Amino acid sequence: MWEGEFDTLCTLLANSLIVHSDETGWSVNSVWAFLSEKARLLFFGVHKDAAVLKKILDPEVFAGLVVSDDAAVYANFSRSQKCWAHLLRKAIKLTLLEPANLQYRQFADRLLEIYRAACRVQSDGRLGDTGRARKVKDLDDEIVDLCLPAWAADLPKSEGPADDYRRLVNEIMRLMLDRQLFTFVTAPAVATASGATMQAPGTNNEAERTLRNPAGARNSGRTTMTLRGARRRTVNVSVLESLRQHLATFTRSTVIAEVRRWQEAGASCFAQLLKKCKVTPTTPSLLDLLFPKPSG
Repeated sequence: MWEGEFDTLCTLLANSLIVHSDETGWSVNSVWAFLSEKARLLFFGVHKDAAVLKKILDPEVFAGLVVSDDAAVYANFSRSQKCWAHLLRKAIKLTLLEPANLQYRQFADRLLEIYRAACRVQSDGRLGDTGRARKVKDLDDEIVDLCLPAWAADLPKSEGPADDYRRLVNEIMRLMLDRQLFTFVTAPAVATASGATMQAPGTNNEAERTLRNPAGARNSGRTTMTLRGARRRTVNVSVLESLRQHLATFTRSTVIAEVRRWQEAGASCFAQLLKKCKVTPTTPSLLDLLFPKPSG
């Protein structure tokens, strides 16, 4: 029923400015979320690999900001913001594994201080683009001060918390050098489908929260076991999640009223937004590329 609307949402996603992405396991392969200021799409029953990502959001073409964890599949986007929550959880885990280790506690505390300082810079209305860029250089220097001793030592692989610490330091330094730690500080705010203003985030919590319901359905066995069912769920959940973004109040009655308005107007709110953006819908249908219909 909503497959045409889904295709429109895919085009809106490809023309978005900020996209959050995350995935979790599913009864069939994985469920992969892509959430932007214009559309919210969840793909059920797909693999999380470069071939699927190229179909959904091609890193060679997409020019917006992608907010994600540090999985290798996201490595080729031109603008990235890696999730600070993932880094902080890794640092906190070290302190829980070895509570008496002062080095781990100081490292976690200082890393959190740097992240909070970055958030303050982002929200400081007195700063212009040049001022924020200068502040980011200072934040980079603070990362170097924190990580350089362990990073420069080029510690060998080991086991347990010591190796976790080595890998975390190396990850943070790599992300800093690749300009993927503080992109959110200097990225401009964007307008959402509802007209609100959205700042670029420093974490990927939005996508993680969106996947909680699918994960709960998976754990309780309330999932489909076929690609046909995955296709249907992909369309229905994506349209409803995107409607949640467009409607001031998201209830059963408001959804029904909105769909009726589409029928009367001859165009959905998604189609109207696409027209406003002066973008042509992509072809062929991404749905058919991901979930080919059986021949015959």
